[in-house]
Amino acid sequence: MKKNYIVFAWLVALLFSGNLVTAQNTLEASQFGTLILDYLKENKDQYNLQNEDLENIIVRDSYTDDAGVSYIYLNQTYQGIEIFNAISTVVVKDNKVFYYANRFTDDIVNRVNTTNATFSPEESIIAMANHFQLSNPVGLTQLEKRGNSYLFSNAGISQRDITIELVYSQQDRELKLAWDIVVYANDSSHWYSVRLDATNNEVLDVNDFLLTCTFEKDHTHNTPSEELNFYNEMVSPSSVLVDGASYNVFALPAESPNHGPRQLVVNPADPVASPFGWHDEDGLVGAEHTTTRGNNVFAQEDRDGQVFTNGFMPDGTSTLTFDFPLDMNQPAEGYEAASVTNLFYMNNMMHDIWYHHGFDERAGNFQSNNYGNPGLQRDEVVADAQDGSGINNATFGTPPDGQNPTMTMFMWAPVGPLDDPLEVQNGIAAGNYSGVEAGFGGPLSTTPITTQLALAIDLSPDVLDACNAITNSSFLNGKIAVIRRGDCEFGVKVLAAQNAGAVAVIMVNNVAGDPIVMGPGAQGASVTIPSIMVTQADGEAIISSLENNSQTINATLVNNGPFQIDGDFDNGIIAHEYGHGISNRTTGGPSTTSCLFNAEQMGEGWSDWFGLMVSMYDTDTAAEARGIGTFAVSQPTTGLGIRPRRYSPDFTINELTYAATNNTSISQPHGIGSVWATVLWDLTWAYIDKYGFDSDLIDGDGGNNKIMDLVIQGLKMQPCSPGFVDGRDALLAADTLLTGGLDQCTIWEVFAARGLGFNAAQGDPDIRLDQVEDFSMPPSDDPSLDNCSDLLSINEFSKDRFKVYPNPTQTELTINTTESLGNVSISLIDVNGRVVLNLEKDLLGTVTLDTSNLKTGLYILNIKGDSINFNEKIIKN
Repeated sequence: MKKNYIVFAWLVALLFSGNLVTAQNTLEASQFGTLILDYLKENKDQYNLQNEDLENIIVRDSYTDDAGVSYIYLNQTYQGIEIFNAISTVVVKDNKVFYYANRFTDDIVNRVNTTNATFSPEESIIAMANHFQLSNPVGLTQLEKRGNSYLFSNAGISQRDITIELVYSQQDRELKLAWDIVVYANDSSHWYSVRLDATNNEVLDVNDFLLTCTFEKDHTHNTPSEELNFYNEMVSPSSVLVDGASYNVFALPAESPNHGPRQLVVNPADPVASPFGWHDEDGLVGAEHTTTRGNNVFAQEDRDGQVFTNGFMPDGTSTLTFDFPLDMNQPAEGYEAASVTNLFYMNNMMHDIWYHHGFDERAGNFQSNNYGNPGLQRDEVVADAQDGSGINNATFGTPPDGQNPTMTMFMWAPVGPLDDPLEVQNGIAAGNYSGVEAGFGGPLSTTPITTQLALAIDLSPDVLDACNAITNSSFLNGKIAVIRRGDCEFGVKVLAAQNAGAVAVIMVNNVAGDPIVMGPGAQGASVTIPSIMVTQADGEAIISSLENNSQTINATLVNNGPFQIDGDFDNGIIAHEYGHGISNRTTGGPSTTSCLFNAEQMGEGWSDWFGLMVSMYDTDTAAEARGIGTFAVSQPTTGLGIRPRRYSPDFTINELTYAATNNTSISQPHGIGSVWATVLWDLTWAYIDKYGFDSDLIDGDGGNNKIMDLVIQGLKMQPCSPGFVDGRDALLAADTLLTGGLDQCTIWEVFAARGLGFNAAQGDPDIRLDQVEDFSMPPSDDPSLDNCSDLLSINEFSKDRFKVYPNPTQTELTINTTESLGNVSISLIDVNGRVVLNLEKDLLGTVTLDTSNLKTGLYILNIKGDSINFNEKIIKN
């Protein structure tokens, strides 16, 4: 990525805001200091805290919203040194502690290992650079020091100046003194936040601000004949500050080109969230930029994938008309203007929509100019389109408030091999060959590369695999190198050929079967030449021709299609990436973006949900299961997408419950996050069923609008490093704050159905495998359930009137009820989501299911009717 195009005008004071233990940000000196301290001391036994654990607490962040509710984010310290991520949330309303989410650690005094660092900040930065192979720091210079926080020059190892702070890192029951170092690697592959033991420079733990949305490896959706134009719903034509801008894009709610047509939208900027339009930065009427740059996002092309190079930005001229042709049946550079425009549009839409649901300047949103509102500025999103540093992915990096986040959108490989990209023009192997393009390096162009073929020869046992030093470098100059797949990384081999002067590489598979997409490994980011893999049979024929033929053999490499798929048109993935910024800035306060790296965190789930919410049509129903990223991975809209299950409240489609987070076949963090998104999606439809759907995502009053408010509120209220139960409790508290608790029963019923019931236990949120699910509702006398509807709860049935037995079962499973539940659907679902038994019946008295033919294992019993939606785990012995 390129970072010279923005003057990163963070003042040093902004970089260090919230990190200093001073009279201004100690809890005692804060506005609600006495109130909060009294509350903590009164409730310390509940959290196993001692008075010593509550000394010298600092306020990392605090702000008050338009409703007069204050959010205070507290950080524990010991002798002036912060305990990393020991950040608790306090919500104050009407001068009372409304909600407290604890993340303080206990018995600090007896757990710290030392108060003196053995290594200096400079020594630890050098050690960190060596550990992560970032090259040797050059000219490392201290720029500023405030308390335990330092700012150093980038020293040639980081795109941004290096921050380092003395902290305590919790390691089991010990608090180890550590240096917390933040470095943004020059190749944009990592944005490290690393804790190094300050006594021995050993790496204690590592976070990466640069989140990558790796996919796990079909809802025929008829595009509505009359498309909903979201802008007609959201834009006030009477706004005095509209700039007349227009954009030809895949307009929301279209998730992608497969979900809806391109539309020319006019004046889409919301007059509240973006009062001077999307191309402003100075807060005066009139756009400063006629390109895809403005207050909320700076979008440009980055096909070279190189740092510190300027990329193309389409120019809408003085009329701000961004209407460019689009033909995707060509390499990406042929439609770059349309691509960057869509990326610019979508980032701005995410900004404006979620601004109205609570992600505003105070909460740490992304704006160059806050227009006089609280919060730090100069942190608009830097968004790179068609980025050439990777493939089949997307990333978002979220630093603390006041620093620019980065979004990187890659191309995605089309299904199947390229259409005969290789032609060998003479020799015994003359002919046309199919191949698969690498996932790194320069893409093949429609402009042919025609030159001589040459074997790359090295000293390894297989002299053609380029895993050791190439011995015929001079001969490879200007030629297409032919290399056999071996035991070393593809990036190493192709880079070696490139360094020898080769203009392209043909990789020969060393096993039978189809060629694969070659991964970059550690060196691939430095590769700029194109490369393809061919089958073993084809490649060995070419090698034999070169070995046995004395004549010069020429070949042509060219891209005949199918062409790569541009992720910049997948609005769902863009929304997902932007969602990482929302969840990271709101959890633990805007100056802390390290709170969602624990084992049980739900960041990927929130991001999936953000994408789903902005791409709902008013014709959608709960029955239409949703996949994520189907366009990018060349699937129909009914496809599975990049998650282990499609999102649906129907357990026959998505049976995942809380216990699935313990299943290591579910990946971390993406698979774990998908379980959380499953629950949120169920809750979304429960809200829509109750309140209806409103296509106006900004000022609407439907169930979808209400849950958008709820989720942002919950993010602000949960503690740092939350688990699923923390997230559930924050949503319950958010409902009480927003409505007085009108939807407590709805929330409990949805969460209980997915195993996050009253007795669910998350254990340690930093441990992956200690979650305990539970399907029960709170006790019927719980005052939070006073607003429940007539929907009969699982808890009511389970006591006397509703029984399922025996469990575990062998041959029969009995359902018994003393009260008529009407006509219900009874299903048993296996762990792969398959319905192995289904029947409809009027449920009164006893129903017996034959389980004798089922395989041993775990099943979900689902009973669904007008007055019940019951789920219970069943074990078959």
